[in-house]
Amino acid sequence: MASLDNQLYIDSVEFSYTDSVPVLTGVHIQCDIGEIVGLLGRNGCGKSTLLKIIFGIIKPKNAFIRINNKKYNKGYLSKNICYLPQHNFLPNYLHIDEIIKLMVKDSSKQNALLEQDEIISKIRNQKVADLSGGEKRYVELMVLLQQDADFYLLDEPFSGVAPYMQVQIQQIILTHSKDKGFIISDHHYHSVLAITTRIVLLQNGGCRKIESKKDLEMFYVPEGTFDE
Repeated sequence: MASLDNQLYIDSVEFSYTDSVPVLTGVHIQCDIGEIVGLLGRNGCGKSTLLKIIFGIIKPKNAFIRINNKKYNKGYLSKNICYLPQHNFLPNYLHIDEIIKLMVKDSSKQNALLEQDEIISKIRNQKVADLSGGEKRYVELMVLLQQDADFYLLDEPFSGVAPYMQVQIQQIILTHSKDKGFIISDHHYHSVLAITTRIVLLQNGGCRKIESKKDLEMFYVPEGTFDE
């Protein structure tokens, strides 16, 4: 059993946009350091809402959030959790080297990104506005991963990203999962499934544990989607 000191634990999440239309009704999800948890579900089921509630952007009707055995009303108050939003957050007018120096405080980490990272070193003199969707996502994720946090909530990290950059992002997540925990939500479920250690399906307001490809086909994707 994993230690509570290395765990992101969320339970009893309830949320609705109106009193008559509940979106989340008692959601439970957890992530240990070393895990990559895939959060799947159909459009409008509340995946992004759940991640925002965990981080603390949206106020739920009810939620129990525990990070490394300490309870928080908002995840970001722990200073131990990072959130990659669905939409790009880097200012378009800044150059990449400015972004790195602004958002990465450790000088050795700055230099490693600017000089040694194969992708960032090639685009360091470009403005954010001039990057491809995949390059923007790559830089955003790399900046976040330099922060001192144990847990990462990634909302659509593969959306609008070319296949080559999807692979690069997958490799980054796998590399950092040795000492961090990830919850990833994305419509590109094949990219998620390729790296997850565990899958949960958000459905009818709650989370269902997925044990096999057969379960996933039954509850989420069309039959025959996966090759045997």
